[in-house]
Amino acid sequence: MIYLLYLILIASLVCLTLFQTSRSIYVRSLGLFMILGVALIHQFQHDLPNLGLIVVMGLMLVLGFASDYYAASLRTWNFRVSDQAIWGLVIGGFVGIFMMVLFPTMLPFLLGSLLGAMIGEGRARGFRSASQLTKATLGAFAGVFGMSTKLLLGIEMIYWFLNFSGPAQPAPTLERVPARPEAAHEMPVRPGNEVPAPLTDSGF
Repeated sequence: MIYLLYLILIASLVCLTLFQTSRSIYVRSLGLFMILGVALIHQFQHDLPNLGLIVVMGLMLVLGFASDYYAASLRTWNFRVSDQAIWGLVIGGFVGIFMMVLFPTMLPFLLGSLLGAMIGEGRARGFRSASQLTKATLGAFAGVFGMSTKLLLGIEMIYWFLNFSGPAQPAPTLERVPARPEAAHEMPVRPGNEVPAPLTDSGF
């Protein structure tokens, strides 16, 4: 059971990364709900669930949901970033993550996301003006803010789950005590029928 929950946690991180181009905020935030669902299932296997852990993870889910909503609103209504720019943001972010092996900072992730968004916006509408590319870059930055904040909160939720959830406590089972081999040959002794101990040679 616990290995299945771990697989769901891995799938939730994949969802938080790949579903960023969806129009629905619920689909984009699906990974956060999956992580909280895993925590609820695991805690309900305890005799005394850790309600504080559930509350903290729920607050993280609300923050991640709000950050994605804010970033999507800026990206859609203010900067009007195209879908190709969002795909470029996701692909550039993946390339930046692999480059973080050589440069252990968040800079490759941010630069890769921004450059990918600029290339995607240029392919969608053409490199016609610097102001358009600037707006696309700012909109991509808003998308990076929402995606990275939500992804970091998802990783933080998994960290809290792994460190503060505790092992699941299965239901107690009754153990059968094996009977002694000699118990079948013993006769029950009733009061008044005790067998006197044999006399021993005391020297008389």
